[in-house]
Amino acid sequence: MSLSLWPTAAPPPARSGSPTPAALVARLGSALASRGVSYCQWKGHGKRERWESGRGDIDLLVDSQSWADFADVLGDLGFKLALPPAGREAAGITHYFGLDQRTGQLIHLHVYQRLVIGLPWRTHYRLPLERALLESAELRDGASSVFKTAAPELELIVSILRLSLRHMLRDSLRRTSPRWLDGAVSEVDRLEDNVAPEVVFAALRRHLPEVSGTLFTRCRASLQPGCSSWRRITASAALARALSAHRTRPPAFGLAERIWHRIRPSGQRLASGGSVVALLGGDGSGKSTCADALEAWLDSSIATIHLHLGRPTRSLATLVIGGSLKLLRLTRAFPRLVSHLELLRHGCTGRDRFALYRRAHRFAASGGIAICERYPLPESWALSGPSEVQRQALDAQSRFATALRKWERRFYERMASPDLVFLLQLDPETAVSRKPSEPADYVRNRARMTAETDWSKSGARIVDAAQPLPQVVAQLKSELWSAL
Repeated sequence: MSLSLWPTAAPPPARSGSPTPAALVARLGSALASRGVSYCQWKGHGKRERWESGRGDIDLLVDSQSWADFADVLGDLGFKLALPPAGREAAGITHYFGLDQRTGQLIHLHVYQRLVIGLPWRTHYRLPLERALLESAELRDGASSVFKTAAPELELIVSILRLSLRHMLRDSLRRTSPRWLDGAVSEVDRLEDNVAPEVVFAALRRHLPEVSGTLFTRCRASLQPGCSSWRRITASAALARALSAHRTRPPAFGLAERIWHRIRPSGQRLASGGSVVALLGGDGSGKSTCADALEAWLDSSIATIHLHLGRPTRSLATLVIGGSLKLLRLTRAFPRLVSHLELLRHGCTGRDRFALYRRAHRFAASGGIAICERYPLPESWALSGPSEVQRQALDAQSRFATALRKWERRFYERMASPDLVFLLQLDPETAVSRKPSEPADYVRNRARMTAETDWSKSGARIVDAAQPLPQVVAQLKSELWSAL
């Protein structure tokens, strides 16, 4: 569908005295303060524009004694707990996602009860600095602050140690410094401007005596752009030895899972369970456009697939029968055989739809979100359902044809209802104007069938598809997220 056919959204009229709703991250910061939650944003707070817009995660360290209040705050704000694939996260770390209604973006919280540095699918380390970080946490930038941050000397220590462990042997093969190093140096420089060196070393001796001042200086030097690869690797190895008492090795399958994730990337799974979401409506109502928008919105954060049950992937049997049917129609011979082959092709299509249906529900059962177009609910069988309901392949009349119809219908009868149904409602004439490539009578008739169907038993949520596209997508996002 061409997006230009959607009406342009007019700006809402300004109402005097109506305040602009606060962003989700601002509401979160205020709620944490009002509940007295003991926490801090232990890294990344210098990249506010990135995480406030949903393009990066917000790393929060939360006191275990405040966990119940923290969870209540997230629940009140609509955050959802998500689980990464096995082997991709250390113990004591969780992920939450919340919908910012103002922007339609998902806000990602990376929440720590234990301060863990290093990649979870490799050896990683728990730093016993949680209590010191939490006790020093406060709002440090006045009214513009969103979250509490730790004392700069502690944040600098954690930042240098964390970044030093990122050096790997493969970096020695590079002619230039790793790309991540540029941003890391600027962050370290910013922290160093706010604290004296003697304060940093005093905090290091007090809270992390395993790391000597000499080793810490080597780690800091390893982050300089001019440092040799060999010095970086040896500094990282020395730090790993110093922190060996706090070391955790990854599960045996962790690296294999990471490699598989590189081949087939997927988002995190919702801890509460996934959902099968059906988008229904006549031609021109915007099902594909909205499904694409929802997939793009969710896919970077939550495991998501987009399936079209109206046009399922054809199995080998369907392709062979379809090819045979075309050849026989060209010869204009064996009309009885042609009619039965046509019915058999519809039966194979039903089987292909059932295979796609099964894939959607299995994906949702593992915590993902399956967005399905043309989901064959009984109310929509006239658009994508058994051939007999659609008044197709009726010329085949025999005992074998009766058996074929029962076989085909059984696939549709075995399909359970989706978890969430959205009906994109559009009047026939607007549908015709949006689908100029299709015959007008065909589009008008399908829009009429959709409008005249009783959807009350399906639990469908009605969405006015005549609205401007951004408003339709915003409504779908809001209702989908609240229903998860």
